[in-house]
Amino acid sequence: MRFSDAFLRQVRDRVSIAAYAGKKLSWNARKTRAAAGDYWACCPFHQEKSASFHVLDAKGIFNCFGCGEKGDVFTLAMKLEGLSFPEAVERVAEYAGVELPKDAQEDRGESDRRKLLMTLMQRAAKLYREGLAAREGRAARDYLKGRGFDADLCDHFGVGYAPDGYTWLIDKLKIEGFALPDLVAVGLAREGEDGRRAIDAFRDRVTFEIGDASGKVIAFGGRALAKDAKAKYINSPETPLYSKSRILYRLKQARELLSKTKANGLVVCEGYLDVVAFERAGIAAVAPCGTALTEEQLQLLWRSGGEPILCFDGDAAGRRAADRALDLAIPHLGPGRTVRIAHAPSGEDPDDIFRRAGPEALKPLIDAAAPASEALFEREKNRRPLTTPEARAAFKTALKDAANRIADPDTKQLYFRELLGRADAATRTERAPFTPNPTSPGGVRRASPPAPASAELKAAIAAPARAGAENFLRAAVDFPAVIAPYADWLDRLHIADPDLAAIRAGLAALFETPEAPQSIDRQALALHLTRLGHERAAARVSRWKHDEKPPGARPRPTQGQGREQEARPEEWLALASLHVVLPAIREELAELEKLAADGDDEAFARFQALRREARSIEARAREAKLDGVQDNDAGDLVA
Repeated sequence: MRFSDAFLRQVRDRVSIAAYAGKKLSWNARKTRAAAGDYWACCPFHQEKSASFHVLDAKGIFNCFGCGEKGDVFTLAMKLEGLSFPEAVERVAEYAGVELPKDAQEDRGESDRRKLLMTLMQRAAKLYREGLAAREGRAARDYLKGRGFDADLCDHFGVGYAPDGYTWLIDKLKIEGFALPDLVAVGLAREGEDGRRAIDAFRDRVTFEIGDASGKVIAFGGRALAKDAKAKYINSPETPLYSKSRILYRLKQARELLSKTKANGLVVCEGYLDVVAFERAGIAAVAPCGTALTEEQLQLLWRSGGEPILCFDGDAAGRRAADRALDLAIPHLGPGRTVRIAHAPSGEDPDDIFRRAGPEALKPLIDAAAPASEALFEREKNRRPLTTPEARAAFKTALKDAANRIADPDTKQLYFRELLGRADAATRTERAPFTPNPTSPGGVRRASPPAPASAELKAAIAAPARAGAENFLRAAVDFPAVIAPYADWLDRLHIADPDLAAIRAGLAALFETPEAPQSIDRQALALHLTRLGHERAAARVSRWKHDEKPPGARPRPTQGQGREQEARPEEWLALASLHVVLPAIREELAELEKLAADGDDEAFARFQALRREARSIEARAREAKLDGVQDNDAGDLVA
């Protein structure tokens, strides 16, 4: 079967050759730069030890510098899978989700019609340019001059003008021999309603040429000059040449500029004039054509190389667009697949910034773009005040739900760790201020506001942390499955040392991941802390010794030499009680002792009960041979 050039081009444009080749090859980690669309592997067509097989994803080609094999995705399919050319086209088309033409004659007919429609669009573009230069284009030229456009700039960016006549374009194209049905088919004209005549689709509008991947004009965008126009911007409808969801404005030119500037990715903005502003500033940029960003367009951006920067206007609509784009990208995040988010100042867009402050003002806007993880975290954090347990739970749930949508397992796990680690830190600092409870009818104060820090308290904070608290955290890391029922006790553990506080927060975040508790160990915790910037805490974890008899464990004989440690669940209650419950009991005992000494019978009864509980906790800790047991009775009151 013979395939037309148009069909083959359509299939090539829809397929990432790197993704297709990656099903059969293993990329060389040292030489491959996935973010730039530059892939290397050992050649599948000859024996070699060093990677000389090169794939350029943006261009859709491969080349082996060892054996000389080269070609496109069809050639690759033929050689990798032993297919004929028609079979390779069918295989790749199926992979791309492109329907095959029914027969060669139909395909040739489609190809001939496509050539006719392409010729029609090129002629329309030329007429719109002439319309801008003509007498009726004066108002359009004045408008463009106010936006910083001169004649050369208009010519460079394919800017024209569609005059206000109802059939200005139709009449000119009919004279040249083009048929009205073809004008309607490509969106240059609209059929009249109720038997009325057809009219031009673009009238009294500045026009912007929209090109395909090769730069050929396939559609137009139009900006109204009349202030009372129903729509400020309109775009060509879906046509045999143009699919809005798969086209980005000035993609070809942006790819060329990106290859020259060696920037880290294309900028995606909201409007045609924003793209022009970025390009004039030397920054490669594209834009969707009147629609929200689509999945097909996102794949185009990644195939173009680097990390796309999604730049949105600084108004409410721009923030909604950023949220939609971020949600679109989340399932696809992974190695070589990420985005960054940038926002213009409130009330401005990139074109406003360019005209107000010049081209140099756009670079800081792009440099300040936030990684996807940070943008996601800040979005969810700013949606609600984190002052109640319910709000904090909703915050964490939203982050978990977002991370769960990521398909790549390694990226998903890292997002869980980073987002929940940051969430834990944020919720600790944003809780509601302390409010004392009222005095109970019996006169016993259940809670009281904290007293100002005394000299003793300041000295205690400055002193090294209690070894018991660190032992508790270390045991929690070494035996996470056993401590899982006590995970919420971590938050109540008294810790003054900032490094231990960071370790506790990191451990709590790891318990929130789907892989917990199996994924928790010292190495995972140290890596998590390092990523969050807590290098000292990570180093402290790495320095933990492996005791012969760790807390909450007992030796277990093994078949070989030496002994492994086996968790003893019966010791965990003693361990948790010693370091979480007992400190709280001692604080209340000290308070009750004063009330009981003044003759408060209820306080005296509670004092005696709590003292018995404290002694029981200490006895269990001694029996388990735990560190940190102290004889610290609160007074000598007797019944």
